[in-house]
Amino acid sequence: MESIRKLLDTCSFPERIQLIEFAKIKNAPSSKKLMLLKLFVHQPDLSDSEYAQKIYKKQDAAAYFQLKKRVKDELKELLLLLKPPCVDKTYQLYLSCSELLLKSQHILVRGVRGEGAKMLEKVLKMAIKYNFHDLIWTIYTTAVRFGIVEVLNTNDLPELELAINGHLQLLIKQNPCSKKSPKASKNKYLKSMIKKLNHSLESWNKLNIIRNAIQQREYDHALSIIDQANSEWKPGLQLYCKEGLKLLKMSVFLAKREYDKVLEESVEVMQTTHFSKENKLNFTLTHWYALFHLDKIEDARHVLHNELIQLDTSQMSKWMYLDMHLNYKLMDFKNALKQIHQNQNTLKCLPDYYLGSKMLEIMILFDLNDTDWLEYKIENFRKLIARTTFVVNKRIQSSFCLFTKLQKSLYNPDHNQIHQHPALHELQNETKGVEWDPASFELIRYDTWIKGKLAARLYGIIESV
Repeated sequence: MESIRKLLDTCSFPERIQLIEFAKIKNAPSSKKLMLLKLFVHQPDLSDSEYAQKIYKKQDAAAYFQLKKRVKDELKELLLLLKPPCVDKTYQLYLSCSELLLKSQHILVRGVRGEGAKMLEKVLKMAIKYNFHDLIWTIYTTAVRFGIVEVLNTNDLPELELAINGHLQLLIKQNPCSKKSPKASKNKYLKSMIKKLNHSLESWNKLNIIRNAIQQREYDHALSIIDQANSEWKPGLQLYCKEGLKLLKMSVFLAKREYDKVLEESVEVMQTTHFSKENKLNFTLTHWYALFHLDKIEDARHVLHNELIQLDTSQMSKWMYLDMHLNYKLMDFKNALKQIHQNQNTLKCLPDYYLGSKMLEIMILFDLNDTDWLEYKIENFRKLIARTTFVVNKRIQSSFCLFTKLQKSLYNPDHNQIHQHPALHELQNETKGVEWDPASFELIRYDTWIKGKLAARLYGIIESV
């Protein structure tokens, strides 16, 4: 292993002084680590006993070698702050790309999504331009972890698989094994990794079969696979996948709109499972959806503010979206509108939620009977949909069409026309492409809300007769 002296020998004298300045920021002026680093820089030829004498006032101080180890560890951290001298230009570019990737991750961890996404996209372009295929996989996992769908997402997986496989094949052809060289023993770390991967593939295959069943709305089939997988589960398989089974079971109950069963499962899971942070977030969010749809508003607000927001502050715009719907359920229209106006711009990176906030705003204006603002907002929304560059959710399209007719009927009442509109029947019957998902941006079903408005208006007419 390289000594402190060898590590410092890789640096010019100005760089060594720079390392001391970096260390001054991390350590107090009286720090022994800082003292020893200064001695290594300014008096590099002393022996360990002489360094120990200067710091501890005795040559055989037992604490000296532990101090030396801490200085070496810190020195390796500080070296990352210096630009390394690279003769190979390609490797210099590789380091720059890796460094930019690390910076984007640090920015994203701090919740600065917009800037982090820009940096990650820049890394992707650089990695593709210079054929750093190995970094692309890390870029993808980073994008998925932080929900940066505009950079890379699951829709890109088929192409990503081809790119990674192609890179591995190229790597093997560029570095063929020599027939003359002795057969190398298997790397024990790789052997362990392959064993874990095989177990993981088996586990994830089960999870994917269940997810496909849920997507096909074959809920009973999905539950039977979950029960079978639980009974066949082998000790030692990925805990993440075991947690995934529990989450999928809750997701099935949520998709079936069996919200009481979601809460029952939540209680059992909370008593028996310690989730990873990511799965804890998904579990808590599923629990929240069940509370919301059961109109347990105060419980839902408690979970939102005391759990979801604490678990992931980087999704604050989404959490505020949930909160504005809680206020709407409480008929606190003033605060709901205030939240919409404060958070709408931050939702632009989540198109469905952005449009969903505008739909909620229109619903509130209907409820307040604010016809002037309603007409203005509906016209603005129509223009927004017309010029938008992303695919607008079909339920939003159909519902907004009905919102427009509902607004026009304020001046020329014609309830039967809306009642009989094909779009309303499609939304209610959840025909293919317009299925309602209780875990989506549409927290309040638009078709149910429209029917409620029509019923209330019809009741008002009957009352007036």
